[in-house]
Amino acid sequence: MKNMKKLLMAILLAGCSSAPEVTEEPVKETKVVQPLTESACMGNRVPPTNYIQETAFASLTDANPAETAKLRAMASLRDRLCQGYRCGEIESRLTLWNTEQDTERVCAMVVIDAADVDAIMAAPRATLKEDLFKSAQEIENTLKNMGKKKLAFDNVRDSGVDGGPRAEWMLNEMIAALSKTNIVMTSLPKNWNGLGVPDGVDGVLSGNITRVHGREARLEVHWRINFGESFKAASPVAFPEMIGPIIDANTVFPDLPDQNSKVALRFDSRPGGALCAGQTTKMKLAVAEPLHVRVVNLYGKDEGLVIWSSDGPVKPGKDIDLGEFMAVPGPTTAAERFLVVAAKDPKDLGELVASPVPCKIPQTYANELGQGRGIKDGAKRYTTSRSFRIMEGPECSQFQAPPAAAMEGLASCW
Repeated sequence: MKNMKKLLMAILLAGCSSAPEVTEEPVKETKVVQPLTESACMGNRVPPTNYIQETAFASLTDANPAETAKLRAMASLRDRLCQGYRCGEIESRLTLWNTEQDTERVCAMVVIDAADVDAIMAAPRATLKEDLFKSAQEIENTLKNMGKKKLAFDNVRDSGVDGGPRAEWMLNEMIAALSKTNIVMTSLPKNWNGLGVPDGVDGVLSGNITRVHGREARLEVHWRINFGESFKAASPVAFPEMIGPIIDANTVFPDLPDQNSKVALRFDSRPGGALCAGQTTKMKLAVAEPLHVRVVNLYGKDEGLVIWSSDGPVKPGKDIDLGEFMAVPGPTTAAERFLVVAAKDPKDLGELVASPVPCKIPQTYANELGQGRGIKDGAKRYTTSRSFRIMEGPECSQFQAPPAAAMEGLASCW
């Protein structure tokens, strides 16, 4: 009986006791991993302003994604800076700055101190200055032997297009070299038509930067003086590509026919020949003898428009106003080239002889013209060209370019 009472008491006590306390597990926050971008790759470690950087990515499915991204960034930065010249010295000074990853990719940022790059470039830059001074002395002797001394700068063509960052850099380097001679430098008069030599000037100097094909990435600048009826050239100066500004590869084209003493196409531009995006200029044509003329705008990679056609032969002594143009970067290139095809006999204009204005040239023929081909023998000695690279940046902040206009609605030339 006593045992039964104890059992009942235990059951009652158990029923009266409070329920066991339930503790809730805290909800874990799910970290949202943002997709990697180049700016995110530096993480919280921003490189100093005097460092040059490059970022590359690799998929997490790669065998060693972090190492792959690092090697890609190193190769890209090395090649961008050295351009095939003393690349080993550049590569030895590259440093891995940071790596980051998201759910799909790894990125690596590689840097180099700009002072290290300048140290590597110091010797070839000094050599360039010496060689340009030798060219300046050669030009001075040419002028002296002709009893002349006043020189004005015109354009500097770079890789098939006039002007641009490297052309302006080279122009300034040559001006510095010429300043050490007794040559009197003056400016071309505004609105000069490009034919002959303007009053107050003995010669007009222009440059042409071309590539030297060889083991190292080297360029060569050729200087030529226009004396009106004749041209004199100075010895070319070679230099490694890495010591000058790098230009947009989409603005590199084959050389078109250069200026001659019979036909000139000209417009005012920045020093060296470039225009800012949104900058306007007036284009004019001049001839030294009666010629049938067609003016072609070569835009993009394989596009061309006939923008002006003479009604009979153009007579010398009067400039032809071709109107105002605005520099607008296209979808494939920030450059425009203008080809002037001229001949005594209109039959030598070839396919262009009966073209309406304006009209769109078939791509195959536009490509031929863009390569400097497809011109009949009777027109070759009169054919000339002018072009401009379109620049953007702080030096062009006062201009604003509208969107590029579509050309699809234009009639085909044939």
